[in-house]
Amino acid sequence: MFCRYCGSHIPDDSLFCAKCGKRLGPRENPRVAKIVQTLRLKTPYPYFALLFTLFIAWTIISRPTHADYSYLKWSFEVDKKLDLPQENLFAQALSLVVENNGAVAVREIPIELSARIEPPKRADVEADFLGRKLLILQQGHSLPLTVVLAGELLPGAKKRILLNGSIMAEPPFKVTYEVREEDRQPVLTSYVVERE
Repeated sequence: MFCRYCGSHIPDDSLFCAKCGKRLGPRENPRVAKIVQTLRLKTPYPYFALLFTLFIAWTIISRPTHADYSYLKWSFEVDKKLDLPQENLFAQALSLVVENNGAVAVREIPIELSARIEPPKRADVEADFLGRKLLILQQGHSLPLTVVLAGELLPGAKKRILLNGSIMAEPPFKVTYEVREEDRQPVLTSYVVERE
């Protein structure tokens, strides 16, 4: 008999190779062997395939469905504005307000926040959303931000999410903040900042 790892000649009843020390016996998991023996199977693979198929089906079925936006009313409210024209900085403290007009509670609402500038120019727009500052417009190119509004919104309830925006651009410009459904085109709400 020869070692299947190093090719050395070894006695026929060897469990380990005397030269390289690797295990030579059959590679069998004792737990799997016990299950195979208990179920009187010739191989555990058909049951493994069945379990794997069930797992795949469960993950596909249990995926969260797309949020229902049809009974949600969205709006922006302005809390404060700070303009520093000499520094080309224009800041807004906004609130994104969502109201549930439906009959059932809604939870985990994904939205996409973006900004665009007119006329096109090199400008940066930063959004401070849920405590994180992220660029949603960089050098005039939109960088949409997808976030999930966590928690539950009961029927008839409103939720206010603070959103601070800062625009670094040379006037004149018109910046439009937009909130959309995740991966969809319809705009849920928008807010326009114009400076001359």
